[in-house]
Amino acid sequence: MPTRDIAGKVQWRPPPSSGEPQALQAVTPFSFFVCQHGAEPTIKAALCEPHGPYRLAYSQNGFVTLKGIAPIDAWSGDLPAGPFIRARGHALKRFDGPDIVPQVGQILTEYAGLDWTAIHVWQRDPVEVGWRGFEPDHSVSSREVATAFLQALQTRNDPRAGRVNLDAPVGQRILDVILIERERWWLGTHPVIERADGWPGGTFSMEAPANMVSRAYLKISEALAWSGLPLRPGDHAVEIGSSPGGACQRLLELGLHVTGIDPAEMAPEVLAHPRFQHWRARSLQVKRRLFQPFRWLMCDANVAPEYTLDTVESIITYPTSQFAGLLLTIKLSDWNQTRELPLHLERVRRWGFSHVTARQLAHNRREYCLAARR
Repeated sequence: MPTRDIAGKVQWRPPPSSGEPQALQAVTPFSFFVCQHGAEPTIKAALCEPHGPYRLAYSQNGFVTLKGIAPIDAWSGDLPAGPFIRARGHALKRFDGPDIVPQVGQILTEYAGLDWTAIHVWQRDPVEVGWRGFEPDHSVSSREVATAFLQALQTRNDPRAGRVNLDAPVGQRILDVILIERERWWLGTHPVIERADGWPGGTFSMEAPANMVSRAYLKISEALAWSGLPLRPGDHAVEIGSSPGGACQRLLELGLHVTGIDPAEMAPEVLAHPRFQHWRARSLQVKRRLFQPFRWLMCDANVAPEYTLDTVESIITYPTSQFAGLLLTIKLSDWNQTRELPLHLERVRRWGFSHVTARQLAHNRREYCLAARR
């Protein structure tokens, strides 16, 4: 098969002949990494020479391609991961052009032998999360392109037409169509190894209720889906920095008993819920023995990382506390504070949590989510 140029080369490698039709495999030295608008230097610093094995190939806000030492298989799971990498995969080729339908047809024809099981079409973050209400999700342009893929697959009677932009389970192989701009796309691949790998663009998407109190509802929803914390109806949870109540609203929907700690007011619909109580105070004013009934602790306070960790530590390590898990939002005043993240994780491990992880959620702003469980 011919070799194709993408500021380097993607090579088609025919499989060994066995008398049976087999899918072609692609090898490429290029990888793509998707992140929040503004987090690109963090990824480059961690992965590029001299600290990592990659060299920069192509970069836009929210999207980076890097060249590795040697080509690897397009379905290899051997890719770097990290808290600020939202999605990752193997970069195959860039497509430029204003006409969607012909370009979709070209991709499906040119890569017909690539054994993908589902297709994800999504757009990089064009601006910072929260700017003028922007939330990472499927854009109008990506929905238009996804519809074109769906229709083209249906025309070809391809059974994979039913797997366009759906969350994919572990084990599936994803063909990624990444919109840098409406008329510039990157094509890539990745296997689904972890839960978030199966979300289009690494973004957890859900229907926000019409009465959503605040965007904290989206953050806690994504945090729970990513972390897999085993919350159960009837559990007791406490949130520090709860006003106006978006996260509490979601926890109440899940059947938990929720206490919010914040000197500011809560939304009336949260206050009126029979399983909610409001401790209108700062967390430092609450006696530590009062935390004994709670199984889960959430914290999303607009304070420095050390202040958040000092406050939570004083609660978690109190003799009567019995917490099974934590979800903490760690605010970053600037991107240089990402260097302290390993120290934050190690500190939480010292509190007796065996599983401690971090991820900059798609719905986070300049902050990250730290999840811990016993």
